Amino acid sequence: MYTCTYFLITAGLSLIFGVLGILNCAHGSLYMLGAYAAVTLVRLSGPSPILQFLSLVVAGLSIGLVGMLLERLQLRFIYQRQDTYQLLLTYGWVLVFDDVVKLLWGLYPEAATGPYKLMGSSSIFGMPYPNYNFIIMIGSASVALLLFVLLFKTWLGRVIRATSLNRELASAVGVNVNRIYTYTFALGAVLAGFGGALIIPSTAASVGMGTDVLVEAFAIVAIGGLGSLKGAFVGSLTVGLLRSFGIAAFPEIETALLYLITASVLLIRPWGLFGKRLT
Repeated sequence: MYTCTYFLITAGLSLIFGVLGILNCAHGSLYMLGAYAAVTLVRLSGPSPILQFLSLVVAGLSIGLVGMLLERLQLRFIYQRQDTYQLLLTYGWVLVFDDVVKLLWGLYPEAATGPYKLMGSSSIFGMPYPNYNFIIMIGSASVALLLFVLLFKTWLGRVIRATSLNRELASAVGVNVNRIYTYTFALGAVLAGFGGALIIPSTAASVGMGTDVLVEAFAIVAIGGLGSLKGAFVGSLTVGLLRSFGIAAFPEIETALLYLITASVLLIRPWGLFGKRLT
């Protein structure tokens, strides 16, 4: 379950950096907004199981609109600025989104466990396992497959990849780079929103949850390589398995294990397992 959620978040983070060249500190906040949007929509959907699951999809897609507005209204004016300026601006949006959540939903955690309860649980090797976790796996795998098809099997995907390699040349041959930037940022926001929406029936949405997951996402992209979707998958798989093992075997040092393996990878390959070495 952790692996699936981590992949959605880090894939969006890597996609935005690979194309726009921005390390988006507000990415965790988009994950948080997806979680709160899912809480609201699940509650409004009533007792219908189909509507409850559809509400999770709509919640993820709605964060794409937030990302589109964020990119068009402000981020597109800082592409040529220094990295420090970009980091400070996107971190400023973390504070803004936290206050927006406090204003709209309050300070206390919000939960919507309807889909989780509807699915029940199964017995695996004599141990109960929530069926909703299978929904997270299937949903994440479906999104990953659609992302692969979009990026490698469609015209838009080819344009996005061309823009990430050489934005000046892409612009010279007639590509509307600003529009591609908007679409890419919106797609990254949708991935983060889906991560938050899918996780919410099994946990509660809370203020600041985006900051916690962003730290873990940065550790994952450090392992896999920033800007690499393959690295996002391998890093998510590594951290997800490591976290599950740590919780089961060494709960006292579970967090330390994450940073230990991150530090080990950075000592050997500072650019990550699948990242590009800067020259």
